[in-house]
Amino acid sequence: MSQVAALNSSPVTSDRSARIVALVCISALGTFLAQGLLFPSLPLFLSQELGTSKRVAGLVMSSQSIASLITRPWTGRFIDTRGRRPFLIIGPLLTTATGTGLLFAHSVPAVLALRLLQGVSGAMFYGAASAVVADVAPSARRATYLARYSLFFYVGFATGPALAELLISRSGFDAVWYGVIISTIAGATLALLVPETRARDVETPPMRWIERFFHPAAVGPGLVYFCVGVGWTAVGTFLSLYARAIGMANSGWLFVALSASVMVTRSIAGTLADRIGRRAIAIPCALACATGLATLAMVQTPSAAFVGVVVFGAGFAGIFPTLLAMVVDQAPPAERGQAMGSFSLFFDIGAPMGGYLTGALIDWSGYGAGYGTMAAVAVVGAVILLTGFGSGSRRTVPT
Repeated sequence: MSQVAALNSSPVTSDRSARIVALVCISALGTFLAQGLLFPSLPLFLSQELGTSKRVAGLVMSSQSIASLITRPWTGRFIDTRGRRPFLIIGPLLTTATGTGLLFAHSVPAVLALRLLQGVSGAMFYGAASAVVADVAPSARRATYLARYSLFFYVGFATGPALAELLISRSGFDAVWYGVIISTIAGATLALLVPETRARDVETPPMRWIERFFHPAAVGPGLVYFCVGVGWTAVGTFLSLYARAIGMANSGWLFVALSASVMVTRSIAGTLADRIGRRAIAIPCALACATGLATLAMVQTPSAAFVGVVVFGAGFAGIFPTLLAMVVDQAPPAERGQAMGSFSLFFDIGAPMGGYLTGALIDWSGYGAGYGTMAAVAVVGAVILLTGFGSGSRRTVPT
């Protein structure tokens, strides 16, 4: 019996599984709180302090995904062949280094270089943490465990911007960079307590290079993730600027609303996906993403902005663990790290497009064109799910 199977086979090891997931979740909160802090602060820093255009700000922000795209196939292979734990620790510490670098960055190239390094660190931690949770999750509760983990993941993303707005208004950008340093050090410290969960008696087969980038288990769910992920990048990158454009003092309360929407939806989406099936949850979530973006595009008022971010946040919060569970359902355990990394590659490909294209559309014709285009792309994701392409319609499969 493998380590992972043994971990899930008795009440004692079930308790151990719960402790491992709890440690990973809290570590993820610290690590991705730092990413959330950077979401509104870097575009504002680039535009207000360094005088860049929205197009350049969007490109710098989404450059993180370019680094992730290059890194993930290598990290996925390492996670499968060597183990999860090293990247759980190294990833947050690299982000700590970038927070320190931002204290001394006074040019666009310097910020761009640090953003690229943040992409590498995020790919390391996310791939390793997701694999740990998938390792210890019972197959019948896989989406529930992944939803629980990703709740902390996105709470960090969603609460970080509100905290960043508060820090900027009271103490300036350096306070945000110190927040990045503190939260990632905390994440790395907690990761030290997580044991290795890779099954030692499972041999990882060689794979063609194309499969390392686009693992067969990840292609269908990944295409849907691409379609909604461009919208997430558009919201995260430009919401702080959008809020000011529609007459709000800052975007802090919008990010609070987004956070609340994520927490409520994420707490139930995984359980529903385990009980009634993956596509039954993913399709309405994709349509919710499209509806939220369309609301931001067509009704540009503060009250409508709250409706838009809440609906979009609910859709994106629900679709992520459901799609990820589809990938894990179909991937052999020995290829889990590579499959999950491949799934994330679709977001990495979409994020630069979402950031740059949305910024260009906003510069050209306003926020209606930017967010409206992303809403149309999210509808394409719902259509892909309706066709059943690569969606893993089974509720669960054996590990």
